[in-house]
Amino acid sequence: MKGLETGKDKVKKICEVLRNETLDPARREADEIIAAARLKAEELVEDARRSIEKMHRKVKEEIEMERTVFQASLSQACRQTIEILKQTIEDKLFNHELSKQLGQRMRQPDVLGALITAVVNAVEKEGIDTEISAFIPAAVPASAVNAFLTEAILHRLKEKSVLLMPIAGGVEVKLHKEHVTIDISEATLKELVAQYIRKDFRELFFHG
Repeated sequence: MKGLETGKDKVKKICEVLRNETLDPARREADEIIAAARLKAEELVEDARRSIEKMHRKVKEEIEMERTVFQASLSQACRQTIEILKQTIEDKLFNHELSKQLGQRMRQPDVLGALITAVVNAVEKEGIDTEISAFIPAAVPASAVNAFLTEAILHRLKEKSVLLMPIAGGVEVKLHKEHVTIDISEATLKELVAQYIRKDFRELFFHG
């Protein structure tokens, strides 16, 4: 039978050998390469998807954080603005009117005389043996205030008269031996009065 084999059959066998030994392995290798490439591509796509999701979450978190910071800043700014407005109203109405009312009274000779008398009498009552000087605003004539002091009060004053000094209103009484000055000036009284009635003023105008 072998003798009957033709040249065509021999060529066919050679082609099969070539296919089995060369083409098929190459095809399998190509298939493996394509499969590996497809797997790698899928991994890259998945990595890209995760990266995009991560970036999205990060951007979202940053936007949320910025929104929170902005809202907090806006809220703080609003509170500060309201407080500034309250303070402005308080300065314009409360402090101005308080200064006006106290300023008028704290420069009246009869009021200054009454304040000096009250301090001197208190010193006498406590049995404090000391020289006393009484100071009034320079804008008020000393004689006008002396007219509202009794002879006994004037006698207790070291200079036998009130003295002038650069204060806006009220009096300052100095106890020389004790090196103490009793401050009943307009500025001090304004602060004392304000401490007691500022709360009522705020509750009236700002409801607390």
